[in-house]
Amino acid sequence: MKLPLMLIPLYFSVFILSCSHFKEDGKAHPEYFDEVIKIGEQKLRISYEIADKYLDSAYNAFPNASNFDQYRKYKLKSEFLNISFHNYSLALTNIDSAIMMLEQNNPKTDNFLAEAYILKGNILVNQNNFDDAFKYFFLAKSVNEKNKDLRQIAYSNSSLANVLYQQQKYKEAIKYYRETVEISKRIQIETKQNTFITQQQHLNNIALCYEKLNMLDSAKNAYLIAIKFVSDAETNVKPANRDYYNMAKGIMYGNLGSTYYKLKDYTNSELAYKKSLQLNKGDEQDAFFTKIKLATLYLTINRDAEALVLINEIKTLFEEKNRPYLPVDLRLRELSWKYYDKIGNTYQAYHNFKDYHQLKDSIDLASISLSKKDFNKEFIKLAQASEIESLKKQDEIKTVYLLLAIGFTILSAFIIILILRNARVTKQNIKNLKVLNAKISGHNELMQKTLEALEQSQEENTHMMQVVAHDMRTPIAGVIGLTALMLEEDDLNDEQREILSMINTSGADTLNFINDLLQVQYNKSNLIKEPVEMHTLLKYCITLLDSKAKEKNQQLTIQTIPIEINISREKIWRVMSNLISNAIKFSPHGTIISIEMEEKPLSILIKVKDNGIGIPEDLASKLFNMDAAVQREGTDGEKSFGLGLAISKQIIEAHNGSIWFESLPGFGTTFFVELPITEN
Repeated sequence: MKLPLMLIPLYFSVFILSCSHFKEDGKAHPEYFDEVIKIGEQKLRISYEIADKYLDSAYNAFPNASNFDQYRKYKLKSEFLNISFHNYSLALTNIDSAIMMLEQNNPKTDNFLAEAYILKGNILVNQNNFDDAFKYFFLAKSVNEKNKDLRQIAYSNSSLANVLYQQQKYKEAIKYYRETVEISKRIQIETKQNTFITQQQHLNNIALCYEKLNMLDSAKNAYLIAIKFVSDAETNVKPANRDYYNMAKGIMYGNLGSTYYKLKDYTNSELAYKKSLQLNKGDEQDAFFTKIKLATLYLTINRDAEALVLINEIKTLFEEKNRPYLPVDLRLRELSWKYYDKIGNTYQAYHNFKDYHQLKDSIDLASISLSKKDFNKEFIKLAQASEIESLKKQDEIKTVYLLLAIGFTILSAFIIILILRNARVTKQNIKNLKVLNAKISGHNELMQKTLEALEQSQEENTHMMQVVAHDMRTPIAGVIGLTALMLEEDDLNDEQREILSMINTSGADTLNFINDLLQVQYNKSNLIKEPVEMHTLLKYCITLLDSKAKEKNQQLTIQTIPIEINISREKIWRVMSNLISNAIKFSPHGTIISIEMEEKPLSILIKVKDNGIGIPEDLASKLFNMDAAVQREGTDGEKSFGLGLAISKQIIEAHNGSIWFESLPGFGTTFFVELPITEN
């Protein structure tokens, strides 16, 4: 009778159920590793070495395996090393690697961490390291209580029930096995996930416990219930896929045969054993047990020859498998001893008797150590230790807070001292500032009076200049008109015509200069704005100045967009005319002058680009000032008064716009005018 029943399928089913709802931030790769783990499990049923090489090769072929992917490999190997190969040391190494992979991961893997803790606890139990085993069972219990994951709670209960079974505390074990069955039923109902493996295993284990308690009728009924459960589940499975179900029933029939044997129902016992061997082709360890039990039955009913055949068959198979499965070895030594004792071979009987008791004493020693352990008390002790550790950490935190509070108090006192000191200094500084402020106020008042006197003087000068300029316009306009009429006469000689032309030109230049003087100052209050189509205004400027450009064989090009903005039509026309006129004036014959307009998110940008003589660096900073130094002649000797750009800048700024230029001496100049589309 072996416990636990087919633990590898149980562990793997718990893992699959858990994995089905795992998402590690998109880092796990189930589409690749589900198949790898499945094939690895199949190979582990044959040979650890073959499976280990396959898993390493499959993982090396996938370079981006995540921590969780690695965890799956280590956990699978650890399960088989623990249950099938009994290599507990290597099993422990693999489960430690699995735990390390999860602890490097995110909190979403807590459920898997609990699962790994339970597996490590089971391995430590098999190593008789019970103190550490209970520590990991406690860690798993703590995680499960926090997460309330039914799958992990069932797995934890199952492991604790197995420990109780090994401690021969069968009544307590039955309680945990039943709880596991009920939780498994809930999981199947709530999540629609198949928990057949877990349920059939623990139904069998409940029957085993009854048998150990010598409650043989209860044991027989429990085995029959377990067999019926498997048979009912098998009806929904294709015949080709029933190997596992047959193996499960085979193990149950082998255990049922033991119950019949104890009830002295030898006929049904033999039938049950043979049924078990017929069905169970997958679990070789259980098959060993069943053959030993059948040989024991043959000895009891005096079929010694048949018993010897089975003994020799078992020894041969056991030596071929070369697996140190101590319970089978112990039962085989006991069977050999009883067989030789019955046939009167005292020497062989004594030899096997001694081997049996030597192994039994070793196993009993471990069992005694385990039976002394009470995991409920161990859990209480571990919980108390955990609480003490938590209190220590709280005390450490409180100490840190206290130190911080003391430091804060000292810092606050230091700050208060600094504040008081600074207050005294500030008070003295304020007194000094008041004295200084009184002096500055006196100087400001004097400067204000001086500024007002200057402004009044400036206004008087400007007014006088404008009066003079205005008074000069009429006679100069008359001179221009008279000279123009005289130039129309045909009886003038060349010298007279040249003199009159010079008078006319000088008069026109003087009149332009007077117009500039009259429009020197602009501000927003002088402007009368109206909606103006800018593209139309620009075309009008070009039409008026086109004849002037043709005199120098120049070409004016324009590229605009239809847009309307609020401006002073006459003022902006004057600015644009001035910029285009300057471009004509300072460009050589045969060049192209381009005018472009584009729309920006909150403004329009106008560019006037020429290929003229450019602006020297020494004039660039003074170009928008009313400075005689900026006066230059055009490429044909045209006069310049140096006021046009200064006036243009005033007009543009009165419109909340801006004007600037870019120039390369000898290669031309581009003037930019930016005007807001709306008033804001």
